[in-house]
Amino acid sequence: MKNSFKLFLIPIFSYALYFLVSYHFEVVMKFFDAYIHFPLLSYFLVYVLSVIPLLVSIRIIAGGNTLQVIGLTPRGLTKGIGLSLLFILPMALYGIFFSKLNTQIDPANLFAKSFLAGLFEETIYRAFIFGILFRFVRLGFLPSVAVASFIFALGHLYQGTQVIDLVEIFTLTFLASILYAWLYTEWDFNLWIPVILHSFMNLIWMVFNFDDTVIGSWGSNICRLLTVAFSVIYTIRFKLKNEIPLSVNRKTLWKFNSGKYINQIR
Repeated sequence: MKNSFKLFLIPIFSYALYFLVSYHFEVVMKFFDAYIHFPLLSYFLVYVLSVIPLLVSIRIIAGGNTLQVIGLTPRGLTKGIGLSLLFILPMALYGIFFSKLNTQIDPANLFAKSFLAGLFEETIYRAFIFGILFRFVRLGFLPSVAVASFIFALGHLYQGTQVIDLVEIFTLTFLASILYAWLYTEWDFNLWIPVILHSFMNLIWMVFNFDDTVIGSWGSNICRLLTVAFSVIYTIRFKLKNEIPLSVNRKTLWKFNSGKYINQIR
């Protein structure tokens, strides 16, 4: 009963608190901005306020250093930057050689929608939702990533209005969520890797006019798929070369049994 309370009721309650703040994001942001008069900082503070219940929930479940548990330690930052710069090359090269720079960029908005969004979305959807289900509830990779990706994709539907746009947005964000969760798992739950890759993908998409290129919009989708393929292939080859077993395999698809993380529950 004690573990059931920790693994189900506490995360549900903490997510409800997160959702409450997130649902009233603009209202809370205006409240902060009335006193701070710095929109970017207000944006950051609302995100911080929303994720505090989630981090507390992880702290209760796993114990120890919360940032270490979710994989946001300074030690993993260098690897996160290095791998993300490598993985993002196809998108970056496509932008440099085939796209024009977006001259209507607001630096504050660029930082918020790329790096802050990457940091907090990965904390919410990968470290919390996926992490709780996979690492501690032990549902297995497929059901855990399906739940996290479904919620992640739903949260991005505000970006479209037409049915075809909504379907495309849902599909792309759902698949992106699977990639981030897979990389998070395979790189020993180093959250910096999906955080920085997510941020760089957002950044490049905003810096360049990908819909106005010599190849056309389909070219931008191809380079995005190449980035995904490159990250997957590199990760698999790295593990095979160093004789490291893949964390997502036939045994962990439906149930995760790693005592290394289960023993963190106190």
